[in-house]
Amino acid sequence: MIYDNIRNLRAYSGVIPHAEEIADYIEKTDFEAMERKGGFPVCDGVTMNLAEYAPGEGSDYEAHRQYHDLQYAIRGCERIDVIPTDKAINSKSYKPDAEFFPAGDCSVTSTALDEGTFTFLAPQDAHKPCIKSTTDTILKAVFKIRID
Repeated sequence: MIYDNIRNLRAYSGVIPHAEEIADYIEKTDFEAMERKGGFPVCDGVTMNLAEYAPGEGSDYEAHRQYHDLQYAIRGCERIDVIPTDKAINSKSYKPDAEFFPAGDCSVTSTALDEGTFTFLAPQDAHKPCIKSTTDTILKAVFKIRID
C-alpha cells in the first residue's frame, strides 16, 4: 500500500504502473462535471470509475488479482482499512477480479483517504473502503490498473 498526496503521484512513476498517464488524466479532468457511473478509459490498461456516496460501515475486505487500485479522494473523506491478503481467510466469494473476505484476525492498517490524497493498493493489500470518517459524502475516483 502507498498513501500520499495526489500532487506527488508522478514521483511514483517507477513503482505505480501508468502513474504519469493517471496524473495527466487527473490534471485535465473536471470530475465534478462527470457522470457518476460507468468506467472511463484513461489509457491502455487503465479505467476510472467515479462514485459519490455516503461512507458507512464498509463491508467485507476485497482483494484483486488482475488489477491494482489507485483510489483518489476528490472531495470528502473516508477511512480505508487494509490487511495483508495472506492474512485474509475464509473467502466468501470470488467474481471476476474481486475476492471478498470477512475481517481477519490480524493487525489492521487504517488510512484516512482525505480530499487530495490517494492510496495505491496491490493484490497483496486486502482492503475495506467506504468507512465513514469525518465527512458525510465523498467523491472518489478509483483507477483500475490492469496487471500484465
